[in-house]
Amino acid sequence: MSDTGGGADRVTVVAEAAQGFEGFPRQAQLLARAGAQGGADLVKLQLVYADELAVPSYRWYDLFRELEMSDEEWRSVADEAERCGIGLAFDVYGPRSLDMAVALGARAVKVHSTDFFNAELVDAVLATGLDMWFSIGGISLDEVAEFLDRHTPTRPDQLTLMYGFQAEPTAAGDNNLRRLATIRERFPDVRLGFMDHAAGDSDDAGWLGVLALPYGVRVIEKHITLGRALKIEDDVSALDAADFSDYVGRIRTAEAALGVADGWTTDAETAYRTRALKVVVARRDLAAGEVVSAADVMLKRTALADGARVVFRLDRAVGRELTAPVAAHEAVTAERLREPA
Repeated sequence: MSDTGGGADRVTVVAEAAQGFEGFPRQAQLLARAGAQGGADLVKLQLVYADELAVPSYRWYDLFRELEMSDEEWRSVADEAERCGIGLAFDVYGPRSLDMAVALGARAVKVHSTDFFNAELVDAVLATGLDMWFSIGGISLDEVAEFLDRHTPTRPDQLTLMYGFQAEPTAAGDNNLRRLATIRERFPDVRLGFMDHAAGDSDDAGWLGVLALPYGVRVIEKHITLGRALKIEDDVSALDAADFSDYVGRIRTAEAALGVADGWTTDAETAYRTRALKVVVARRDLAAGEVVSAADVMLKRTALADGARVVFRLDRAVGRELTAPVAAHEAVTAERLREPA
């Protein structure tokens, strides 16, 4: 099982800082700190070098240039994340950003759907052995199938398909979370994640990630900001640290509530069963050595000794010899019934 911070039995919750650092290393450090305070497993930033993303005439090229930071500045962010006890993940867009992500000790690398057909980058990321989150926003399932045919992960759990897209913000009705079931059915051996882009000031932001959990997602990504009033980059879908902490709390509570699909798994369930179901009790005083008849027993609730192996069905007691006496209205427990020959 891949371990990007959530552990084998937990969904990995990612504080998506994206471009919120705005090219300022101190701002990036504070976002890492906010992610840690919010209870995220990892904080993710976009490791941007403009020439890996666009041509100079592209409308956002100058913005991408403003997001560039020196190697030393990025290392200061990694140092702050380590001090805060939160792992790092990065969006990468080419060999330079990938090399830097690896050098900074990234726990995971995300490839945006902008590079869905960038086979060279995809193979380079897979070759690192790091967990790779692959955005499939705007990608058809046939294209995903072709992608999986073209690229081979280094281990079965290396690749996570990240479902969702950013519409700044994404309206609730545009999430189509039922598609998660379709993706899981078509690609059952691939891990699945969800990118939550509900408006940070909406009620949706509190529960949308929880709604994705029953579909088996293993990674949930939600934007984080230093404060919505600051209106920093990528804040439209973001929560501040306090609200992010509440978000993580709901995810963890929902995980616990979902539990497993079958079996008696908790002491509480077993205790409820023993407490609620009627058990076999004696209608009269019965002596050791008697063979229990149908007239001797009935089903009733009664007080039970701790650890008693109760019998719930009359046919499991009738016809068997008692090894110890049983008083009227007392449970005929398995310990007092001789095993059949």
